[in-house]
Amino acid sequence: MHRQSIILAWRIAMPIVLLHIACETVADVLPDHDNGVLTGIFGFPESTEGSAILLRGQRGWDTSLIVASHNVDDTRGSEDYRLDGETTRFAFTYRHGLSDRLDIGVELPYLWHQSGNLDSFVDRWHDIFGSLGGGARANREDDQLEFFYADSQATFLDVSNDADGISDIRLHAGWRLSKSEGRSTALRLGIKLPTGDSDELLGSGGTDISLGLASDVIGFLGNAKLSGFYRVNVTYLGEPDRLADRYNNLVGQLSFGLGYQAHRNVDLRLQSRIRTAVYDSEVGSLGGTSVSLTFGADFRVSDRYRLVFSVGEDVKVESAPDVSFQIALRYTAQE
Repeated sequence: MHRQSIILAWRIAMPIVLLHIACETVADVLPDHDNGVLTGIFGFPESTEGSAILLRGQRGWDTSLIVASHNVDDTRGSEDYRLDGETTRFAFTYRHGLSDRLDIGVELPYLWHQSGNLDSFVDRWHDIFGSLGGGARANREDDQLEFFYADSQATFLDVSNDADGISDIRLHAGWRLSKSEGRSTALRLGIKLPTGDSDELLGSGGTDISLGLASDVIGFLGNAKLSGFYRVNVTYLGEPDRLADRYNNLVGQLSFGLGYQAHRNVDLRLQSRIRTAVYDSEVGSLGGTSVSLTFGADFRVSDRYRLVFSVGEDVKVESAPDVSFQIALRYTAQE
């Protein structure tokens, strides 16, 4: 990770660390899975894997649907990397409390790569939020599928046909370290298994292991309507079937965010994720630091059900999917 990126990450993360130290219930956060073509196939944990641990015998589940629009045109040195298309990911996650401090879960994802039909909508989206940029989208025809990566020695990726199927299954667990009024902290462990077809870009072909710390707080600055969180994770990537000669074994990830209870049943949220380079490459999308922003709201449908809507953007242009639209339904067991 470049020195400037480390300094940026530290400056942004410092208020969240101080938030945890200064404050003494846990708030839900927005789903933010990376649906990147060559990055989303790894077992990076989502920010939704937080510090809330189910009690013994309790169960919880959620379903999420994320549609990401890709827009990359990056040529550096001998490398040529182009992405144009959409990736849709549907995931069902189940959790079960084994003790009052330990719960385990499994995520079952299904993935689609397709030309899609969001380009005109995304163009209008960027017209409204012009500061977030549209990358190379203006120079392409709408609703095409092209995933291409090559250098002077070989072509590593050349996809123009739709594909779908079961992606890589992920097992995860949480161990509660502490919990007090308004604040909780937990250790998180995840193992991603190579169950998806790597030839179809539905999985990486390797086994990934993640370890991290998750913390959530309600009552930031003495305001009961404000909440915050941070996640610090390191993921060990097993050797992938593609680009095995240029991937990084260890990838660090920091995510953090704030929430505001706008109504008794509505929470507004803003959060960000910073991740170190996944590959050794001059192409920024592969060999650079990824910075994304997610914003949205969750609605309390009942005491146990929440409906979540959110949008993700590549704050650092072409370092993550151009735009991601997300919806999730969550069932949470009451403590």
